[in-house]
This record gives sequence, C-alpha cells and structure tokens, in this order.
Amino acid sequence: MSRRPSCVVPTLRDRKREETRRAIAGAAYAIVRDAGVAAVTADAVAERAGVSRRTFFNYFPSVESVLTASVTDFFAALSERLDQRPPDEDVLDSVISVVDDPGDLSLVERIGVLAAAGETSAHAKGLILAEFHTWLDWFEEWLRGRVGPGISEVHLATLAAAILGSGEAAIRVWSRAVVAGQRPPAFPAVLAESLGHLRTGLLDGTPTRSS
Repeated sequence: MSRRPSCVVPTLRDRKREETRRAIAGAAYAIVRDAGVAAVTADAVAERAGVSRRTFFNYFPSVESVLTASVTDFFAALSERLDQRPPDEDVLDSVISVVDDPGDLSLVERIGVLAAAGETSAHAKGLILAEFHTWLDWFEEWLRGRVGPGISEVHLATLAAAILGSGEAAIRVWSRAVVAGQRPPAFPAVLAESLGHLRTGLLDGTPTRSS
C-alpha cells in the first residue's frame, strides 16, 4: 500500500472534504488525548469537530474507523517527514530525526498519546498495530530507494520489519512508563536506544548507494 502523494491536483470540493475529514479525525484524537479512548463516541467527536452526527457518519462508518483515521494520519505525517530527509543519510538516523526534530513536537506528542491509548485499551492497541503493519509496505519501498538495488528482497523485508519492530518496542516501553505514572526519558532517546541495538547486528553489511 503506497502512501506517497498523488500527482492528481485536488479540486476545491476535494480539499473541503479532506479538511472536514481531518477536522473530524483530529477531534477524535483530541478526545483520546484529553479523556481517553472510552470517551470517543460519535456524538462527542461530532460536537468537538463542529459538525452534525449525520456528517460524522457521512465520512466515517463507525467510531472505530475514525480512531483508525487518526493513526493513519500519524503515519502519513511520518512518511512525509521521512521523504524529506537527505537521501544519503543513514536510515536509522533518518527515523530518529523525524521524532527528534524540535519542529516535529506535534508528531512526538501524537506518538505518545496513541501509544498510551493502546496500553489502556486492547481495541485501540489492535487498531494501532494494524496500521503499523499496513505502513510497513510503504516503509519497505522507502528503504528500497535509500539502500539501492544491491539488497535482496529477504534482507529488505527483514530490515524494514526490524526497524519498525524497534520503533514499536520503544513506543511500548515508553508508553507503559507514562501510564504507570513514571517519568521515562524523552521518547526520541528511548527510540535511539532501541534502534541502536540494530547497528551492530542487522545493519552490518547493508549496501548503500555509495558502496
């Protein structure tokens, strides 16, 4: 599944529909942030987004789907930031940079909120994990463009899954500490530690365009 931007120029109507969709998804995310997953209902989201209940269901068939949209929007933002990283940058450094950049604080916040929601709701966790693995297809293609043609399909798939798994592990450890009322290190530091475990193993011998 590709998440790269389309070359089709959206019409004004398309842009307005997308703005409404994002407003509804953003309202659902804000409710999760402020009151938890259990507080997300169609009526609550519609009221927060400033739309009618009917409009809500015109865009999303269920409350579950609007929660998924919030996670999808997070991964779309992550993809956009990765695409903007220098093409010759180490792939692990690129991943760390998208959450370590002061300009990406909203992205870091979203990581934490969604992860904490996953720790308190099995249903929310399932939605997040499903999106993780859907995004893996895009991430594999991004890696293919970064490391060049010298990598085998098995190596590419393993590398993508390992990096994503390291990110998932960092999110899980960090969010559990937050939910438990602890004060863990900043999330980028936890992510850097998790990804650091790959540097001396999996990534040894990975071809790059300069090699």
